[in-house]
Amino acid sequence: MGPDELVRISHVARRHYLDGLTKIEIADELGVSRFKIARMLEEALEQGLVKITIEAPDSLDLDLSMELRKRFGLTRALAVITPGTTPELIQDRLGRAAADLLSEIVTEGDVLGLTAGRTLTAMAGHLRTLATCEVVQLAGVAAPTPENGVEVIRQVSRISGGRSRAIFAPLLVETAATASALRREPGIMETFRRFDHVTKAIVAIGSWSPPDSQLYDNAGRAGVLDELLASGVKAEICATLIDETGTPVGSVAERSLAVSTEQLRRIPEVIAVAGGPSKTGAVAAALRSGLIDSLVTDAALARRLLETGV
Repeated sequence: MGPDELVRISHVARRHYLDGLTKIEIADELGVSRFKIARMLEEALEQGLVKITIEAPDSLDLDLSMELRKRFGLTRALAVITPGTTPELIQDRLGRAAADLLSEIVTEGDVLGLTAGRTLTAMAGHLRTLATCEVVQLAGVAAPTPENGVEVIRQVSRISGGRSRAIFAPLLVETAATASALRREPGIMETFRRFDHVTKAIVAIGSWSPPDSQLYDNAGRAGVLDELLASGVKAEICATLIDETGTPVGSVAERSLAVSTEQLRRIPEVIAVAGGPSKTGAVAAALRSGLIDSLVTDAALARRLLETGV
């Protein structure tokens, strides 16, 4: 490349990449065709006059996220990079990513459904801004801890400034009659009526093998754990139990206070947030179930999913 050509190509590259002019605008400025400008820009890249770098955030593996989305037909996928493997660290990083995603995609007028858990509690703690929307609890209280659904609902609705719909009752009760009576209580009845209006939902995925689930613990206390394990339960979303193929099994619907499987499936976008080595099988089952549309997980689990192919 001679010096005159070098000057010309460098000028075109500066006008396009630094000054933001289009190919047509540069062509009009120099009195040449836009095809000539396009060839000059290609030459600038080939000769190393222009080098393009993409500065990816250190919190996300962008290529892995895109591969995850394509492989499993997801609406969105975030593969979160974690500097360690402790459950607390993974939950915190996933919670932060989920909070950022929520701030990005929720719009005014959405009806947002939420479940509970340690990761979603971390999400609520990291949430700083959220469009005004109604916030609906999708499942009753699984444990008397700060991770219960009522507390998550309270924090998220406070930031949104929208109305909250909580379920002040256990997720799983001893009898179907008790569950039916609770559903008829005015406050709980109103929350249940809002399930069909949810437009976006953020849910946790509980693992039953190995056990890492509040519903698993509830089932043990209710005396139905052995029966449910015998049915092949691998994971749960809200109170929907699924086996390793993603098929609903061992229903506790009559004794639970939660969104139904059919209602969950009708929500336009269900975003699951789950990570850590213990959740690999559960997340794979959830992907097979067709109940989730988007996924926020850690990069290590994302790689395991891609390696196994689900």
